[in-house]
Amino acid sequence: MKNVIISMQNRLLSEAIAGSLAESGLFRIEQILPGKTNDTLALCCALQAEILFMEVSPLRDYSLERRLDLIEEVRQSVPDCKFALICDENSHQELAQLVKRARQQQRIDAFFFTSVTPAYLTAALDAL
Repeated sequence: MKNVIISMQNRLLSEAIAGSLAESGLFRIEQILPGKTNDTLALCCALQAEILFMEVSPLRDYSLERRLDLIEEVRQSVPDCKFALICDENSHQELAQLVKRARQQQRIDAFFFTSVTPAYLTAALDAL
């Protein structure tokens, strides 16, 4: 089982993803509550996270810049952790392109749009 930390602004999205991943039996899930992004590094270190899965949005604490900075911090403390981002490609088209570019630049290991199916998301995270 892989340790997955989920940090999302959208509580409903977080619950849906956590439920789908837990249901597969392949993952141990810990969720960072919305507004508690400062807890992410400590939790990743404590649990030796294998995957940090985060939502990106225009909101300050969930911005791509903040998420990439956090990834660098976690990478220093948990070097084997993989990083995946998800964003709403319909509401934030420019942001979606920037997230895709972060993957092309190898700053993250995977990216997803919110339109992804639960089955694909589960399989892709398991393959990381």
